[in-house]
Amino acid sequence: MRKSETYVSIDIGSYSIKGLVVSKTPEGYELAVHLTTHSRGIDSGEIKDVIAFRESFNQMLSQIDEVVNLNRASVIISTSCGRFSLHEVSKEMNISESEKRTIDENVIDSLRQSIIENFGDSYQVLHIYPKRYMIDRSKAVFNPLGMLANHLQMDVTTVTIDKSTNALYEFLQDLIPVDFDFASSLITASEGVLTDNEKEDGVCVVKLGHSSSAIVIFGMGVPIRFETVSLGMKNVIKDISIVFNTSLEEAERLLKTHGNAMYGDMAFDQQEVEFRGLDGRTIRSISKNDLAKVIHARLREILTKVKRVYKETIMTIPEFSTKGLPGGVVLLGGGAKVPRLLDLALDVFKNPVRIGTYNTSTNVVINNSEEILDDPSYASAFGGFISLIQEEKNLELPVAKYQKKEVAQGFFKRLVEIFKNLW
Repeated sequence: MRKSETYVSIDIGSYSIKGLVVSKTPEGYELAVHLTTHSRGIDSGEIKDVIAFRESFNQMLSQIDEVVNLNRASVIISTSCGRFSLHEVSKEMNISESEKRTIDENVIDSLRQSIIENFGDSYQVLHIYPKRYMIDRSKAVFNPLGMLANHLQMDVTTVTIDKSTNALYEFLQDLIPVDFDFASSLITASEGVLTDNEKEDGVCVVKLGHSSSAIVIFGMGVPIRFETVSLGMKNVIKDISIVFNTSLEEAERLLKTHGNAMYGDMAFDQQEVEFRGLDGRTIRSISKNDLAKVIHARLREILTKVKRVYKETIMTIPEFSTKGLPGGVVLLGGGAKVPRLLDLALDVFKNPVRIGTYNTSTNVVINNSEEILDDPSYASAFGGFISLIQEEKNLELPVAKYQKKEVAQGFFKRLVEIFKNLW
C-alpha cells in the first residue's frame, strides 16, 4: 500500500452510503468532509437493481471528487452486504532444512498468501487476525519477526465473505478508478469504536442496521463469533406503518422525529403526534406513548435474539459463563440512535451496555469532526480510516487488497474512462 496524505473511507449499507475524507496535515489528521447518500438498489443485503445502485454510488463518488483526487488517496470500501463468516485456519511452512533462518516479513507474507489461496473459489478473505505462531513445533509466540527457526506455523482467524453473495465487489471494480481495500462493515465499525483492552478482555458488538442486525463477539483480541439476525430497523418502520395505517415514508419520519425505545412516560400520553394516513391526505394523530409501544416491542425482539447469541457464546467460555463479557455490549448503526435504546438494552442484557462511537480516548484525534464523533452510524466509516492508517504503519495484517483489473468493453469501460478524464 502506498503512503498517502489523504484517506477515503466509504461504507455501503442497505439503507445509506457513508463517506469520509480525512487529510494528514502538519497539525495531525483533519476531516475534510463527511457525506451520506441514500443507498438505492440494495435490498436485504444484496444488489437487486444495478442501475439504481450505480446511480447512488456515483452520487457519493462525485461528491468526494469535489474534495479530493482519488488517484492520490488511500481508499477503503466497507460493506454490510453479503454473507460473512469466521474460519479458524492453521498453516505451516518449512523455512530451512538445515541451519535456522531469520523469520522476516517475506516468510509471514508467504504464510498469509497460502491461507488466502486455501479458500479457493468459495470464499473471499477480507480480514486476517493472527492468534499465535509456533516456532519449530515447540515454542508459541505472538510475534516471530527476527527469530530463528527451521519451521513456522501460523494460527489465524479469518473473516470471509461468500463469493456467491459478493457481486458488489464486481460492481465496485468497474466504478472505482483506483486500487482499494475491501472490508466488512462490522469489522471496521469494531475497529472504530473498541479499545484494544475491550477486544482482549471480551466484548459483543451489535450493529442495528436497516435490513438486519449483525453481531461480532471478540475475545483475546480476535473475533470468536459472527452472526446475523434477520431483523432490522426496516421491521420497526413496517410495524409503525401497519399499526397506524400510514405509508413507510411517514412511519420512518415518525420513528426518526418522535420515536422512543421505552414507553410508560406519563408525559408521552399527553403529547400528540400528527401524521398523514395511507391516502396521503388524511391527517391523524397518536400519542407518543402509543408510538413508543410499537417501537419498543420490535426492538426488544431484536435485542432478545441478539442476547440468545450472546448467551450461547459465553456459555462456551468458562470464565465468562456466569458474569458475562467484561466489555459488555456495544451498540452501533443507525438503530442505535433511537432515544432510550440504552435503557431497553440494559434491561434485556442485564450487562454493561454502551453506544459505540468514534469518540473514545484511545482513537486517533481527527480535527474538525465534532459533528459526527458521537454518531454511531459513522462507526464503520471511521473504522475504515483507522484500518488504512494501521496498514500504513504495519500494525496489523491488512484487509484484502484488490488491484484494478481490465474492465469489460461497453458501458463500464466508458464510465471508467470518464472518471479518469475528470482528474
